[in-house]
Amino acid sequence: MKKYFYHITISLVLISGAISFECQAARVQWFVEVLTDPVSKKPMIEARILTKDGYRLHIFKKKDDSIWARFRLPRTMRKQLTSKKLPTFWVDTFDQIELERLKKLEVGFNPTLYKQRGKQIEFIVWGSATPGLIPPVMRQMMLGENIYIRYWTLMGDEGLAEIPLARANEAIAQFLKVQPLNRRTDTVQGDSGSSFVTLAKRFTEICEDLRFSPSDNHYTECRELYIQCSEAPEMTTEKLKVCLDFFPNREEKKQKK
Repeated sequence: MKKYFYHITISLVLISGAISFECQAARVQWFVEVLTDPVSKKPMIEARILTKDGYRLHIFKKKDDSIWARFRLPRTMRKQLTSKKLPTFWVDTFDQIELERLKKLEVGFNPTLYKQRGKQIEFIVWGSATPGLIPPVMRQMMLGENIYIRYWTLMGDEGLAEIPLARANEAIAQFLKVQPLNRRTDTVQGDSGSSFVTLAKRFTEICEDLRFSPSDNHYTECRELYIQCSEAPEMTTEKLKVCLDFFPNREEKKQKK
């Protein structure tokens, strides 16, 4: 009888442990954390994740609106990253992005596009977070399954971190102040006819054409309107259309009729 209860107790412990492990694995997802800038005291938003293997990846914006990422090795790992060969990362089956190329863009001796120290490296992901714009690599993450980071250590070892993108869509959307993407209808390339960048590009092309108009004021007024609208706080694609009074899709439909 005692042996029977002993087996039941062991079985319950094993089942409980398995359930606990599954719940812990299920909680591995991206979330948003609001921090406070130590200097300006303004709130800062970070999208971040801690994997079950202990890898950390944070995405954040700096004061100049550039988008950066911070990758860190697990605390239990007795290894450090090397600056001699920077990591390479990619989302699912998309092209790899080699951070080593950042070194060629540097001017001077002190790196400004990346910062490596011990187990951690910070690196620039996108030059400027234009309001309403979702950079290509961010779209990949929002619609993807996993992001992979291949790294090298001081001892010359090579490692590979697999980071799930569960809830990255919602976390990054909140971080960029945009709506989450729809996995069924949205694509990594985006809607070329309605995206913020495409809309801005088409309007500025119209402004450039006005350079050759009889009046110089037309070009100046066009550019001033674009700058005023595009730099407005929390500007989105739809708000930009209204601000510029520019609806290219509507005009295309009229021409087809």
